[in-house]
Amino acid sequence: MDDKGWARHIAPVRAAGAAEAIARRLSELIGARILVGGDRFPPEKTLAEMFDVAVMTIRHSMAVLREEGLIETRRGYRAGTYVVPDVLTRIRELTALHPYTLDDIEELTVWRIAVSGEASARAARRASEAGLSRLRELEAAADAAIAEAEAYRTLDAGLHLHIAELSGSRRLVEAERGIQDELTRLLADHPGGVEARSTPGQQHRGLVSAIEGSDPAKAREQFTVHAEATADLFLPFVQ
Repeated sequence: MDDKGWARHIAPVRAAGAAEAIARRLSELIGARILVGGDRFPPEKTLAEMFDVAVMTIRHSMAVLREEGLIETRRGYRAGTYVVPDVLTRIRELTALHPYTLDDIEELTVWRIAVSGEASARAARRASEAGLSRLRELEAAADAAIAEAEAYRTLDAGLHLHIAELSGSRRLVEAERGIQDELTRLLADHPGGVEARSTPGQQHRGLVSAIEGSDPAKAREQFTVHAEATADLFLPFVQ
């Protein structure tokens, strides 16, 4: 898993409620598709060092995720702790316990426009050529995966997280992780079809072009179009 760069999303946590906070962070990384089905966690000692907590704290955190059905521990050959292979099915089951409402969708859309819209505008001002090159790669990969809902979700989340990283703001990256976690929970139950993912509002060309063109206002505008188009996908399925 280290080659995916996921460790940069880890930071030490405070002692009070540390086990719960770590469980929430790891759950968010799964929801944001930074960790996906089949990914293997480092040993407990390594995780404890990454979070700057005791090994016992990590054991409590992993027990929470195991109880939620998001991870599993295997014995014998390739022993270790893994994200369960069909994790999106489990996320769908957990989301069904507390279904999203129309108000939830509207609130999430407002929050996306505020956070991701600002990240897009900052990315248009700050992105390096290397960052833009990676952005183009992610856009092309998402376009190529449009027929495969799970692969597209992973790439779409990665594209928006990359834009947040291009913004240069740690807080925007943290907020974007939470947004992508929520979107995965929504899309696990209502992934939409190829037609929905193919609509101009759901595609990223306008947004990426604005960032490439160093046009913050246009980038913010294009992200707003994108966020509202995503909200429209969910409206038929919520009350």
